Amino acid sequence: MKIEVHRHTQNHPWTYPLLDQRQREIAHELLTRDVPTLLLSEVASIITRGRRTPDSDLITQSLPPISELNAGTALLPHDTLEIDRGGLATYHGPGQWIAFPVHRLENSVGDPRGIRKIICKLLEVAKQVGQIYSEEVEIRSGNELGVWTPKGKFAAVGVHIENGVLLHGLAINGFQTPESFQGLRPCGLDLPVAYLLSEKNEDHFLQLKGHIAEAVLRELSPRERKRSDW
Repeated sequence: MKIEVHRHTQNHPWTYPLLDQRQREIAHELLTRDVPTLLLSEVASIITRGRRTPDSDLITQSLPPISELNAGTALLPHDTLEIDRGGLATYHGPGQWIAFPVHRLENSVGDPRGIRKIICKLLEVAKQVGQIYSEEVEIRSGNELGVWTPKGKFAAVGVHIENGVLLHGLAINGFQTPESFQGLRPCGLDLPVAYLLSEKNEDHFLQLKGHIAEAVLRELSPRERKRSDW
């Protein structure tokens, strides 16, 4: 599995529409060349709303569906974006890693219709990463689907399958910023959000990226050699 890393900066914007465009480019390539890619991204601040998000979960302005936006569109901290993954509304932005393993579903879980299996694998990825930082980590299901520590939910999952290829994936909170999770009820819950890092630290944030990459490779590409320098 190849790994691509993208981070948003003022001089080199990396917005959610750019991430979405890139994952679909890779998905199209998979139709003729089976080379899955793990996209690891830190994007500009944005609230994304899945297919089931009620308006009551949002307390901010809205944007058109992602299909109507140019990939280079600048997004403000309180913009919201409709996307085609499952799940409810959540926040993406600085201090958080988004992991999109763009992969044929049949090759990753042995079942071209194994949506539940891939969700379980992604949750397991987040659990393994969380256990590096907290002694108490649990996977919850139902309305509280995600991975939690006693302080709150630190990882969310939302996927979409198109032509047998996995799109979207996993978001893991590293550190909190002033914009983090403002303007919404995360995943429709009035429950706390947690972060694996106590403060902004570039070295620790990069280490978190490496832990996520290693866990994804363990779960989705078990025969590949682990690396610690992503």
